[in-house]
Amino acid sequence: MSDSTTPTSALTGAASTPFSTDLLSRSRQPVYLQLATIFRRQIESGAWRRGDRLPSLEALCREYGVARMTMHQALSVLDGEGLLARERGRGTFVKGTAPQRRQLRLPVTWDQAVAVGEQLGTEALVEASGSVPLPDTLGMPCEAARAPAYHFLRRLHRVDGRPFAVGEVYIEESVFARDPDAFRRSASVPVLDRFPDLQVSSARQRLSILAAGADSAAALALPVGAPVAELRRHACVDGVIVYYARIEFPTEYVCLDFDLLEPGAPPQPDSDSSVS
Repeated sequence: MSDSTTPTSALTGAASTPFSTDLLSRSRQPVYLQLATIFRRQIESGAWRRGDRLPSLEALCREYGVARMTMHQALSVLDGEGLLARERGRGTFVKGTAPQRRQLRLPVTWDQAVAVGEQLGTEALVEASGSVPLPDTLGMPCEAARAPAYHFLRRLHRVDGRPFAVGEVYIEESVFARDPDAFRRSASVPVLDRFPDLQVSSARQRLSILAAGADSAAALALPVGAPVAELRRHACVDGVIVYYARIEFPTEYVCLDFDLLEPGAPPQPDSDSSVS
């Protein structure tokens, strides 16, 4: 590990934008966790590189306007994550880089949604005991007719044992009755695609960023109010909505990467997972 003497300003970001302690008062999250997030992002962005020595505890306390105990707690969080290493008599060093995040492959065509959905496992959380109507507001453009009744499912997806996405799905009642077990244990889009007489005439999806409510925060192991990506999707057959879903997942899984100079091409995200 190098004995780097990178200036305090380069490590804290103070050279370009002086830190305002008012930022820490804008959140109800404990200050030490906010600081841990700030420092983690410095490592993720490359501003703090492997082997760099952090400023002294006293210097960091002055920079961020916090007590020694608060700063010690913040650094301990990153130490526990394997990102920092403390050496007696030498200081605190950047030990490693943040692990690469597993990002979401957001399908941009129906066929992509089918292909990705076939790779998913599904854990049922709630199932309606009877028929239900669609929500009054779908939260996206849709001029199609509504069926009289739908079957409702709420389920959870996991990736590497971690909560990945939680979703609410409405399947037109007669369509659900064709293969209830398949809809319960699988993503809905691939199941719909298995019925040759159900030709999807229109389908649409919309991605938004919002704050996690109590239910989604609990399912995804996030703080209430944490940012989540919300995907809304519907599919129609003969002008009637047969499938509608609202899915939430942590924003850390989302990355859109596409060629801006390729005319007419839809965005092709660079990622390796998705929900459906």
